Amino acid sequence: MEKVKKAPTLSFALITLIVLILFIIIGLTVFGMPVITVLFFSWLVLVPFALYLGFTTKEIEDSVYEMVKAGIGLFALLLAIGCLVSIWLCAGTVPTLIFWGLNLITPKFFLLIAFLVCSFVSLPTGTSWGTISTAGVAMMGVGLGLGLPAGMVAGAVVSGAYVGDKLSPVSDTPLLTSTICKVPLMKHIKHMLYSTVPAFVLTAILFIVLGFKYAGTSLDTVTITNLTSALGSTFHIGWVTLIPLAVVIALLVMRQSAVGSIMIGCVVGVLVATLYQGYGLSDVGNFLAYGFQVQTGNELLDPILNRGGISSMLELIGVVVASLGMGGILKGIGILNTLVEALGKVIKSMAGVTVATAVECALCVTLVANNYFSMIMVGTLMTPLFKKLKLKPENASRIINDWSSCGSMFIPFNIGAIFVASTLGVPILAVLPFALFHIIVMALDLIYGLVGFSMTKYSDEQWKEALENDPDLASIKAA
Repeated sequence: MEKVKKAPTLSFALITLIVLILFIIIGLTVFGMPVITVLFFSWLVLVPFALYLGFTTKEIEDSVYEMVKAGIGLFALLLAIGCLVSIWLCAGTVPTLIFWGLNLITPKFFLLIAFLVCSFVSLPTGTSWGTISTAGVAMMGVGLGLGLPAGMVAGAVVSGAYVGDKLSPVSDTPLLTSTICKVPLMKHIKHMLYSTVPAFVLTAILFIVLGFKYAGTSLDTVTITNLTSALGSTFHIGWVTLIPLAVVIALLVMRQSAVGSIMIGCVVGVLVATLYQGYGLSDVGNFLAYGFQVQTGNELLDPILNRGGISSMLELIGVVVASLGMGGILKGIGILNTLVEALGKVIKSMAGVTVATAVECALCVTLVANNYFSMIMVGTLMTPLFKKLKLKPENASRIINDWSSCGSMFIPFNIGAIFVASTLGVPILAVLPFALFHIIVMALDLIYGLVGFSMTKYSDEQWKEALENDPDLASIKAA
């Protein structure tokens, strides 16, 4: 006979959460364990709590596997991005962009240009990670060559790369959030403009200010000459190297799948690497698996160029698996539901529902290092609360979109933060003060929730119709 399961009380859920957080913090800071180790063994920390509630070990494992299955598409995307980075390096795509950038860009305006370039790449492609790993890597090379602080350059790259996460109709973030919150995609994107456009403008202005403050009045011409000479002697520089980039962007604009587009771009890159750069197929195959390897003789340039490959993504995939498994247990035994529902009981105002939604997104991206989980969990639980306060669901979808994607950057062991640090080669703590777009977007969401600006409400007629047809409002109608 199946054992009767207990519903976790709020105090039990809080104790579980505190024990889990302490385990993670102690493992990371006191013992200096790798993130993947701490997250993987966090499963065992949760097992006693699950057993107490009446769950069997088989049911606990099923909760883990069910959640991990949701990440299969992400695993494929990460492997494809690993291949793309190495191919765009050996094909000369990234080296060409760095070479031209060093010759055309001045330090004072570089941060602005890096932000704009990454923004314009992310909008048609809809992928922040793809932008970071391609245009972002190139901008890092140029920025470091100009003598700018690595964290500041990475901040400009990351800020621009996440613009597409807000406004691109081909990005999985708006697609998922609008679906969960039951908002038409273009209505969701239109509502995102209230936070994204002001944040975009303010970020651009701040990067102009920072550029003038930190960039010297003259270029380090010796360093730039050494970099361009090393690039020119190692690669064939020319427009041919940009063909793989153009192919990927064109496919994504035509709304082809991200994984398929990137893999086709890799095939085109292989042709450029073999026919134009002169590498053998055996060499290129090794680059795809283990990352591009080259010695230019320039100690600043080599770390930028020697990266990528399937192997570079394996640890990140391990982190995703471990984090999803942890989230699966928390969700499966009802801990997260209990915590979120407890917050919902005390929410009585627009400001309250805004702050609570932001807090829940922060909680989810902290406990489960995956943005999708936050969007699904918070969107499912909080959208009805917005409606019951006569606030339209696009208010919920905007806050959840912003805080799940941008907020994840501020959690050092979150998959997004780890990806940025590993791809750009900059410690995430050095990047965060300059992730200006992220900071402004999240701040605007809170301000709007407090003052009411852009928080669209149901008209009397719309409210009456919603009460009749919307199942989320069934309890109000019954009352």
